[in-house]
Amino acid sequence: MSTRTTEYSRPTLSPDSPRRDAPSWDAPSWDEPTLDLLLPDPLPPASSVFPDSSEFPRTSAFPESPVADSAFPDPRERDRPADPADPAEPDDAVEARGRRRHGRRGRVGPRSGLAAVVAVQVLTSINLSSTAFQDEALYLDAGHQIIASLRNGTPTAEDFGSYFSGSPYVYPPLGALADALGGLAAARMLSLVCAVMTTLLVASVGRSLYGRSAGVAGATAFVLSGPVLFIGHFATYDAMALMLLTGGLAAGLRAAGLPRRARPRPGRRRGDPRRGNLWRGALWAFSAGCLLAAAVVTKYVAALFVPSAAALIVMAAHRTRRPAATTSSAPASAPPLVLLLAAAVGTACVVGAWLGLTGTDQLRGLVTTTLSRRPVGPTSAVEVARRGLEWAAPTLIVAVAGLPLVARRRPALAALLLGSSLLPIAVQARSGELTSLHKHVAFGVAFAAPLAGAGLVALLARLDVHDPRRPLAPRVIAAALAAVVLLAGGARGAQDLFQVWADSRPLTALLRTQVRFGSGHYLVEESEVPRYYLRDVTAPWQWNGTYFLYYRDPRTGAVYTGTAAYRRALTDRYFDIVVLRFGPSAMLDWKIHDILQDPTKYRQIARLPEPGGWTIWRRAES
Repeated sequence: MSTRTTEYSRPTLSPDSPRRDAPSWDAPSWDEPTLDLLLPDPLPPASSVFPDSSEFPRTSAFPESPVADSAFPDPRERDRPADPADPAEPDDAVEARGRRRHGRRGRVGPRSGLAAVVAVQVLTSINLSSTAFQDEALYLDAGHQIIASLRNGTPTAEDFGSYFSGSPYVYPPLGALADALGGLAAARMLSLVCAVMTTLLVASVGRSLYGRSAGVAGATAFVLSGPVLFIGHFATYDAMALMLLTGGLAAGLRAAGLPRRARPRPGRRRGDPRRGNLWRGALWAFSAGCLLAAAVVTKYVAALFVPSAAALIVMAAHRTRRPAATTSSAPASAPPLVLLLAAAVGTACVVGAWLGLTGTDQLRGLVTTTLSRRPVGPTSAVEVARRGLEWAAPTLIVAVAGLPLVARRRPALAALLLGSSLLPIAVQARSGELTSLHKHVAFGVAFAAPLAGAGLVALLARLDVHDPRRPLAPRVIAAALAAVVLLAGGARGAQDLFQVWADSRPLTALLRTQVRFGSGHYLVEESEVPRYYLRDVTAPWQWNGTYFLYYRDPRTGAVYTGTAAYRRALTDRYFDIVVLRFGPSAMLDWKIHDILQDPTKYRQIARLPEPGGWTIWRRAES
């Protein structure tokens, strides 16, 4: 640093001189020497610092200045958003460059956006309300019976593992514990917690595949779906299974090295980065195997998406280990063989613990409800596809709109995500099964959401929405209105799904005056609902439904099943109370209706109005 004194003399002014050359009134006298100025040495030539003279000065001239990068951005990079799917630059490098450029503001923005998405999801799902659905009542009551069996050794009233579409020892006991603490509302709150965790994990998956902004946008697209909002306040094992499935995918992507830590943390000794990546990747792969296996155990249909999750992880690992994606400061992830072995060990541990603790009898339920399921009331493939696409429409519309921009760089990844999202619709359209399609669509939406998020970010970047000079540009307003419209459609779809079943409070109130604990047998269509609500005044064995009955004649010892069992039991006046609504089992209801019309056997005591439409008979006195 050198010092020098510079003297300036007053310039000669002429009447024709421009006004800007005239000194201001408070300027120092030009003929007096100024104070000594500490001036830096002349900067090096621009050609040595900026090889490209057309490029605006960047951080290479100020290697120690954290402000220079954000203060002097490259206009070409500022005006042209980085393509997160560009194979020439890894996604984590793009994110790191964005964090260096925008500092804390670049971290707070996505976090605030994700918090807003979760808040909208919670407020929308928690407003869904109705009495317990048949499945909710079944799983919660089964959980109470299983807990009582484990505590007291009393057997359960039914073999739940033989017809449950998930292990009865995973979600039902957890849901029953929540129900014991706060009733049905607490059990539904457990599902809401799982749904919120799923949203955060979907954001993590989107960030690993396409970048931070795409992750937040993908979470937004995820909560636009009506089935997602529905299962977020529905006390079944769907929300928990989806959370475990998405968690396994997120852990697998982390194991594959996306995102990976490019530099060691401060304060730690520098060691071999390959060894650190090896153990870290193996641990994450083990966790991924455990979570994916737990998702399948929780709900068997999750196995349909495990190959897609594995393919995504393999693609991520392959992309991470390419020479173009690795640098000296960011070593490649663990070898794929190590990740595969670790994931296999995790899967074996979960499956072994499940079968070892609960037995192999549950495998019958896996076969009957998933592998060789027969549709109840077959529906045409066109109708199944139409309903499924209608439920998934808000998220799929966003995904398909941005697909041309996203698939340009990584077409295989985009095709895999889109195909996985349509997988449940295609499978159930082929079998003609409409039951539970809306819940399975939510699993597919979890795969479409990252693609929708990447497409949304690319589309907004192409439209140049992020213009600081016009914070309320018409494009911004249009995008916000589109999101509100799609969210309203998803919320309306979730509300419609919650209104499918009738309010059971009138039936429960009437039956409470007719039943007695340990005395009598009750035949009720959809008996799971009153059995759940009246478990404080009845025993589980007192209830029978209209799906299956095993009856032994007390006089002859003959065994009856199916329709013959119901007719024989009603003829013998075996049931004290009979409740029918000619709904899901209307065919059976009409086959036994003539016996109920016999006044010497049963008499009608009430008929509740629609939409319930229950008719209640009581056994005639002899």
